Parts: sequence; structure tokens; C-alpha cells
Amino acid sequence: MTIGTKLSKARLAAFVAPDAPFSAFLTVLVVFVPPFYAGSAGLGLSTVGLIFGLTKIWDVITDPAFGYLADHWHTRWGRRLPWLVAAVPALGLCTYMVFVPSLPVDGAYFAIWMVLLYIGWTIGTVSHIAWAAELSEEYHERSRISAYKQGAALVGSLGIILLVVLADSMGELGEPDRMQLIATALLVLLPVTIFAAVRAAPEPKFSHIQTSPDAPGVLRQVIGNRPLRLLLFANLLLGVAAGGVGGMVLFYVEDALLLGSWSSFTLIPFLFSGLLFLPLLVAASRRFGKHRTLCYALMYQVVGGSLFLVIPAGNVIAACAVFLLLGVSQAVGSYLPQAIMADVTDMDTAATGKRRTALYMSLLQSSSKVAAALAVGLSYPILSLVGFDPSPDAAHSENALFGLRMMMFLFPAVALGLVIWVMWNFPLSEKDQLVLRRRIAERVT
Repeated sequence: MTIGTKLSKARLAAFVAPDAPFSAFLTVLVVFVPPFYAGSAGLGLSTVGLIFGLTKIWDVITDPAFGYLADHWHTRWGRRLPWLVAAVPALGLCTYMVFVPSLPVDGAYFAIWMVLLYIGWTIGTVSHIAWAAELSEEYHERSRISAYKQGAALVGSLGIILLVVLADSMGELGEPDRMQLIATALLVLLPVTIFAAVRAAPEPKFSHIQTSPDAPGVLRQVIGNRPLRLLLFANLLLGVAAGGVGGMVLFYVEDALLLGSWSSFTLIPFLFSGLLFLPLLVAASRRFGKHRTLCYALMYQVVGGSLFLVIPAGNVIAACAVFLLLGVSQAVGSYLPQAIMADVTDMDTAATGKRRTALYMSLLQSSSKVAAALAVGLSYPILSLVGFDPSPDAAHSENALFGLRMMMFLFPAVALGLVIWVMWNFPLSEKDQLVLRRRIAERVT
């Protein structure tokens, strides 16, 4: 496959299929796992928040280490395929241990299996993201590939929520039963979708790759890449905003909005809205560029987030309408950051002659994981300070419920506002990327 080859819609859809279980995993990890371990498992808000924070410290080391290893480990089957396949059994075991524990458990059990789960997820997702980023060197085709990935991710997240809603409608599930159902779905989807991906798109071959180990110089080159620093900081803030909302949304719909059995259902329009907004964002990125499109989408999200303050309790229609309007954050998700990072890797390749896509994508992935930890680690203690109790039978004061509503609005608004400030004048446009591609081509010749 030559770089720049455009995959058909069917082949591209098959290639991005693993993003469905990968995203479903991330959704349930943020939405269902913290409340489960804080409530039913009896660990409490502060303990769960602390463990989420501490387990991400390990990812700061393992993600870049794996990215560096994957870029330099060549096999007869390629650089990406072996790791992607190897992720299936690793993720399967760890998913079962985290989602189907034998209660009660202690903090050590939760921490150990979360660390192992993140390692397996790193191996799978970084391999797939790097493979996707290398399918094309063209600015807008990268956006198309990334948009397909985001679409698959939204389908996966939406599908797992629909599964929970359907199960709830057939009879109220306890939290352990819900977690087991989710684990079963993930364990079935992972091998099926990864098989589809490896059959859909062979790895591109790069004649200009330099593969000599260069670990001592990598840190200096990474630190010197200003667009990379800006993008990682912006992606961190995006993850903090998304993780904060995700970690609080079940508390919000169940305790502040009092939606009862409809609580999980309200997540469906939120995720479905992302699919509606995605084509608009793809079209906007072609007109305004990737970073400006990101900023415009986040401006809309910040303003619209104020509606979290006024949704009346018990009103399912109003809740669904607001979530439908605010799905732009789901459309943005990883779509634009991944597409931008593919361009950032060109800057490194033009300067060094090395194609270290997995390393750069692992840094993006690592920043997302740290963000998820910060989101839970910051939001849960604040909820505790305002008097919110996550226990299923807890009685909540008006002040605690008002504090929960304010957190649903202000927590993401502050983070997204900072992203707009950081990315508005991002120094890598379509014209800049064309210049980089010419410099890379000159290295080959």
C-alpha cells in the first residue's frame, strides 16, 4: 500500500471496528466502574478517586515505553499487527478481573488489576492508532480516517449503553449483574473486531524509516516539539472535562434529576448526538482547519453546558433534549486530537528522518489516561466536600444536589475554556503540513 491510498468505505469501516469495543471499554470504565467500586464494592469516593489517580502514574511510564518499543520492533508481520493481536488475551483477562470481581474487594485488588488493564489497553489502542495514522500522509484524508474511528467509537459507546438500558428494561439489574453483562459484551467484541481490522488494511511500508535506537535523544526532541506540547496539554484538558462529566453523570441523572429506571437511557441521546455532529465537524475541518474546528465546537459545548443547571427533576424529555444538544463533545472526542497528532508526527519525521508514530500516539494516549485520573481524582473529592454521598440509599440535601449540578457545568467549562485558549493559534495548519510532507519526500530522494 502506498502512502495516500484511500481505503473504500467498507474497508475503512472494518479497519476502525476495534474502536467500538475500545471506546465501550473506556465509557464503562469512566461511567460505571468508579460508582461500582465506590458504592457496591464499599471502597468510598475518596479511595476510588485516589486509586484512579495513582494508577495513571504508571501509565506515564508504560505508554511512551511501549510506543518507543513498538516503533523499533520490526517483525515479518509488521510493527503494529503483532501487538494488536497480542492485546486480545491480555485485555480479556484484565477486563474480567476488574468487571467481575468476587465481592468484597480491597483497594489493593482494584489498584493492581486497574494497572494491568491499562497496560493491555495501551498495547491494543496505541498499536491501532499508530497504524491508522500511518495509512495516509494527506491532511484531509487523515481527518477522514480519524472521523471513521470516532464514529466506530461512538457506536461502541452507544451500543454498550443500549445494552445496559435494554437489560434494565427487562428487569432491574444489580450493579454486579450489570458489570458482568458489560464484561461479556467486551470479551465477545474484542477478538471479532480486531480480526476484521487486520484483514482490512495491510500496514504501509516506509522506505525512509530510520530504525536505529535513539532513546537518549528522544526526550530532547519531544520537548522541543512545540505543537506536540500544546496538543498534549489540550488533550489532557479535554480528557479532564470528559472524565469529570462521565464520572458524575450517573449521580446526576439518578440523584439530581431523579430519573430512576430512565437514568441510563438518557445517555443514549448524548452518545447518538455525537454521531449527528460528526459529519458537520468533518465538513467544518475542511473549511476552517482542524484546530479552529475544535475550538468552535468547544465554544458551543461550554455555552450549552449551562443547561445542566436548569433541567427539571423528573423530566426525562427535557433531560434527553439537553443531552442531545450537547453531544458535540462526543463527536470531538479523540477525532480531532488524533488527526492533529498525525500531522505533528510529520514535524518529527521531517526533522529527524524517523517515523515514531506509536511513540507520539502513546503520548496522546497517556495524556488521556492521566486526564481520566485527574478528572475522577479532582471531581470526586469535591463532590464529597459539598456533602454528596454515593451510597445507593443516601439522602441528599439541596446544597449537595446543587453542588452536583454546578460541578456538571463548571468542571468541564473551565477545562474546555483553557483548551480553546491553547489551540486557537495552533502552529500547524494544512499549508504547514504540506511543507513538512515536501521535506519528508526530499529525505527519501
